Amino acid sequence: MSLVVDHLSIARAGKEILSDISFVCEPGELIVIRGKNGAGKSSLLSTLMALPGVEVVSGNFSIDGESLTSKKTYEIARSGMFLAHQEPPAIDGVSLGVVARAALETMCGVTEVPEAQRRIREALAQLSLPEDFAHKTLHASMSGGEKKRAELFQLVLLKPRFALLDEIDSGLDAAACAITASAIAKLRSSGTGFVVVTHSDAFAEALQTTKTIKIG
Repeated sequence: MSLVVDHLSIARAGKEILSDISFVCEPGELIVIRGKNGAGKSSLLSTLMALPGVEVVSGNFSIDGESLTSKKTYEIARSGMFLAHQEPPAIDGVSLGVVARAALETMCGVTEVPEAQRRIREALAQLSLPEDFAHKTLHASMSGGEKKRAELFQLVLLKPRFALLDEIDSGLDAAACAITASAIAKLRSSGTGFVVVTHSDAFAEALQTTKTIKIG
């Protein structure tokens, strides 16, 4: 079970921004992507989730040998991929808890409300977040740090096979970074593989990085 990126080249608005990127992420492995601002790090993660605005010029990416290059975002998510955004989109009128329950049902097959609530409380407690944090409107009523915590909460809740984290440490204080690193370590011990974009040497060291890939 591996995430394989094979000679991937991507473009925005018809202009190639990354060329011939290859790496393999195994279960429990943590790869850090480094590069200057504008080098294409976020675009790479967006491509792996088939988000709008980026396109594959050539190459392929797959999980367990199944190509995801032509898949829709929801199909990639169902294959076990998760993306924590650098700038998470706000959804007015929808609480984090509602999104969490819907994700648990869709991604994990959890249909019973008591079980969903138990998992939500457990994830909040692991991250030292109060239970009423789940009542917040998703990203719209959150500070920058709270947005990052909301992304981390969803990661811990869903326990994906592979997680793409785009500067999840940005805007977090030292204590929150330590909680984040601990949560990632726990997921790695259960087999989740990570591809992480960060500018922080200290955070990369705290994550016990398996290998580093420089782009740009």
